[in-house]
Amino acid sequence: MTNARPTAGFSLADPNFWLRTDQDAAFAQLRRDAPLTWHEEEKSTWFPDGGRGFWSLVRHEDVSLASKDQATFTSGEGTEIVDLTPSERHIFGGMLNMHAPEHAKYRSIVNRVLTPRTVEAMNDVIDAQAVASINRVVERGSADFVEDIVGDYPAQIIGELLSVPTADRAHLIDLTVQALAAYGTKDAYAAYLEIIDYAHQLIASVRANGSDDNFLGRLLAAEVDGERMTDQDIAIFFALLLTAGIETTATTLATGFYGLSLFPDQRAQLQGDFDVRSAAAVEELIRWVSPVKHFRRTATRDVEMYGQTIKQGEKVVLWYNSANRDESVFELADNLNLARDPNPQVGFGGGGPHFCLGAVLARKEAVVFLRRLFEILPDVEVTGEPTFVHSNFVNAVSSLPVSYTARTPLHI
Repeated sequence: MTNARPTAGFSLADPNFWLRTDQDAAFAQLRRDAPLTWHEEEKSTWFPDGGRGFWSLVRHEDVSLASKDQATFTSGEGTEIVDLTPSERHIFGGMLNMHAPEHAKYRSIVNRVLTPRTVEAMNDVIDAQAVASINRVVERGSADFVEDIVGDYPAQIIGELLSVPTADRAHLIDLTVQALAAYGTKDAYAAYLEIIDYAHQLIASVRANGSDDNFLGRLLAAEVDGERMTDQDIAIFFALLLTAGIETTATTLATGFYGLSLFPDQRAQLQGDFDVRSAAAVEELIRWVSPVKHFRRTATRDVEMYGQTIKQGEKVVLWYNSANRDESVFELADNLNLARDPNPQVGFGGGGPHFCLGAVLARKEAVVFLRRLFEILPDVEVTGEPTFVHSNFVNAVSSLPVSYTARTPLHI
C-alpha cells in the first residue's frame, strides 16, 4: 500500500464544481478510472474555515458496503462533510450522527410511532393535499411546477403529521430550504437552530394540552427499556424529519417530472398503466434523481482500498448520486427506465442501520401525487429549462415551467 493520496483534478468540496454542467460525466470518470480519491477542503464561500479533506467513494458496491459497515465507517463522528463538535453533531443531525447502540435505541423509539400503519392512516390527508396542490393552478393553463404545485406538498403533509399550524408552515419551508441548500454552512446551522426552537414551542403546546392522539404526543410517551426521548431529542428529531421529509420528496417529484419530460416514452407507459407501474416507477425516479447526493462517514480503523490506505479518523464521503448511475449495476444508467428490475437504488441510503426512516412515507407521497397529477392534468408538460439549486447536498430544482389544458378543479 502507498501513502500517496490520488486526487481527481478537482475538489468535490469546491462550490464551483457544483455549477458544472458535466457533473455526471465527472463522476462517471471517477467510477471508471479513480474510484477512491482524496479531495482537499480549501477555504470557500461555503466553508470559510476550510477543512482537513476527505476520501470519496463513488461506486455502487463501495457505497453500499460502507453504508452497511458501521463498525468500520461510522456515522458517530458526523454525517456532514464539515467537522463539528460533539454537541453540534447532536443538534444538527440527531440520530443521523449516532452510532450503535445509541442510534439503535433512538431509532427503536421512533419506529414505534412512525410505522407503516401511521402512514396508511394518513392516506386521506396525503391524497387531499395532492389534489389541493394541483387544484390551485388547474384553471391557469401554466405554472411553475416547483413554486406553484409541488413545492409545499410534502411540507403540508409533514405539517399535519407534526401538528404544525397551517400559518407557520411557509416559514418552516423557507428555513428548510436554507438549511439544506447550504448544508454544512453557518447559515444552514442558523436555520436549523430556528427550526429546533420552534419545535420546543410546539412540544410545550402538545404537552400542555395533554394531547396523546397525535404524532408528537405519541412520541413524547414512547419508550424503550423504560427510557423516553427528552424534549431536546424530540425537537432535534422534529427538525430532522421536517428537513428530510420536505426537501427530498419535493425534489424527487420536481426533478423526477423533469426526467419524465426527457424520456416521454417512459412517461407514456406510466400514464397508460399507472396502478401496475407506479411502485417501480417511483424507485426509478428516486434512483435517477438521487435527491440526497451524499452523507459522510469516518473510518474507525485503517482500511485498505484500491491500493490506498484510508487512515483511522479520516473522513469518507459516500456519493449516492454516483452510485445510482453506476454502469456496472444499472444498464444505461443515465436513462430513465421505469420498469427497471432489479433496482437496488441507494436514494434512501445504501442499506444498513441508517436506512431512511421516512422511506415508507416518501414512497406513498410520490405515488399519490403522480396519480392525481395525471388524473387532473393529463397533458401537463415542461415548457422551459429547470433552474437547479446550487448545492452539493440536494439535487433539487427551484423552478420548472409547465403548461397544460386549463380545466375546472377536481372536487373530492
